[in-house]
Amino acid sequence: MSNRTLTLMMGFVAFLILAVGVVFVVILAAGGDGDGNGGSDRPSEGSTPTKKSASGGICGGDKLITFGSDPASVLDPIQVRDEGTSEYVVEVFGGLVTLDLSLKVVPDIAREWKVSDGGKTYTFTLRDDVVFHNSNRRVTANDFKYSFERAADPANGSPTVTLYLSNIVGVKERFSNKATEVSGVKAIDEKTLEIRVVQPSEYFLAELTYPVAFVVDKDQVQKNPRNWTQKPNGTGPFRLVEFTPAERIRLARNDRYHLGVAKLAEVVFELGGGSILTRYENDELHIGGVPGIELEAVKGGNSPLSKEYKPQPRMSVSYLAFNMRKPPFDDLKVRQAMAMSVDKERINQVLFFDSQRVADGILPPDMPGYTESVSAYSFDADRAKQTLSESKYAGKMPRIVLTYAGQGGDAPDVLTAITAGWKEILGIDVELQASEYSAFLRELRRGTFQMFSAGWAADYPDPEDFIDKLFHSESVQNEQGYSNPEVDRILLEARSESNKEKRFALYAKAEQLILDDAAVIPDFWPVEHLLVKPCVKNWPSVPMTVPRYRYIEIAATEE
Repeated sequence: MSNRTLTLMMGFVAFLILAVGVVFVVILAAGGDGDGNGGSDRPSEGSTPTKKSASGGICGGDKLITFGSDPASVLDPIQVRDEGTSEYVVEVFGGLVTLDLSLKVVPDIAREWKVSDGGKTYTFTLRDDVVFHNSNRRVTANDFKYSFERAADPANGSPTVTLYLSNIVGVKERFSNKATEVSGVKAIDEKTLEIRVVQPSEYFLAELTYPVAFVVDKDQVQKNPRNWTQKPNGTGPFRLVEFTPAERIRLARNDRYHLGVAKLAEVVFELGGGSILTRYENDELHIGGVPGIELEAVKGGNSPLSKEYKPQPRMSVSYLAFNMRKPPFDDLKVRQAMAMSVDKERINQVLFFDSQRVADGILPPDMPGYTESVSAYSFDADRAKQTLSESKYAGKMPRIVLTYAGQGGDAPDVLTAITAGWKEILGIDVELQASEYSAFLRELRRGTFQMFSAGWAADYPDPEDFIDKLFHSESVQNEQGYSNPEVDRILLEARSESNKEKRFALYAKAEQLILDDAAVIPDFWPVEHLLVKPCVKNWPSVPMTVPRYRYIEIAATEE
């Protein structure tokens, strides 16, 4: 997903070791008294999720208890742009298509589709058994027409609609207020939706798996526009029945789910503090995490927890980004010198107990189209000094500020280590500045920061999602102001290339040019180090966020 929980994923070492999706704790202010639907989703008495059941302990029921992070936005699909929030939204809502556990695009509310007009027209036939959670109203093509129009309405300020849906005819025009509707989306009849695209694209269907393309209940949104997201009326495998900020999110099974009813009755995400490992060992959580200091013993089979260890590489990358519109980063030599002065191997060993994968490029190894020969600048202190001496800023370096998402206090250890290396090797002083998460995102969009710590996790398994969306000069996600006409030309060619091998080769070529330009310093490809109780069956090993909890079940084990 378009995941800004990865922004400064290296901020807190303990959280990094636990899971990428729990880096930030952003308190979501809630107000009002629900959505007025009159549903019976109130939490039942005695349902405190950390309490063991009377028999069988934590494994005696059909409720999964895990850890999570507070959503970074309201639970509105058109507002979601981070991995942490997406984990809840993909379980509550749905769209025309979805990603399965093998990361293939498969039908969701659309039963089937046909592509015509040389790849420019998609005709979706909807299932006739999909209803919104808290009503018996069937989802129709008009609901999708409304949802796409709502996403593109500039009054709603979706941060992702032009990033993922701009290939739909009329989306850009509607979002810029040059049109009154999205002309490329048409409800032919109740079960038939037509979408026309600007140009044929091999990844268009994958883009429709992103939350901004999900369907919402028009009746609910219009009845209670301020508070409908507190009990959203989605179509997904689970319903939101409780959200207490900084404490808990509870999802209950949707017994009418059209793709197969979940085996779990509930999924509970604990959002509070405390040691996740301790709570896991006390049988208060089904899913835990391994602290870095204990990772070697767990991985080596020398811990009682070794049999419950589930490492999960993530299809994501953390990086430092230069704003190339601001001095001194308008100078390639400065960017190259700083890139060659980051000893990522040493940082991984000392700070992260060798738990992460050092990134030698932008695309993670799990991503289709990953090319091993593509390479970023390696650590080379002597070459870095020489390169900086050739810069126009040699001996007259301006003030440099590196901004990260955080609440102030001590700066993250990893950024402290990196800036110390720049000082020692290059004699460059770099100030570290924290910015509250929502303000950080706002100023990123404005291009305010001179240099910033960021991250990106896959929205769908295609290199376009990283290389084009982050680095094309006209992409709204190109927050570092990177512009290379040759890269733009290659990316435009790749957009319409139908041969997968040729298209992937184009992305590899563009990625190498971006790395040669030192537009960013890729740091790490994250790895989650999870613990999973033996009674949790069918725990999916998936490197990105997809609907997954309906596949899991709990099988009681003997005490």
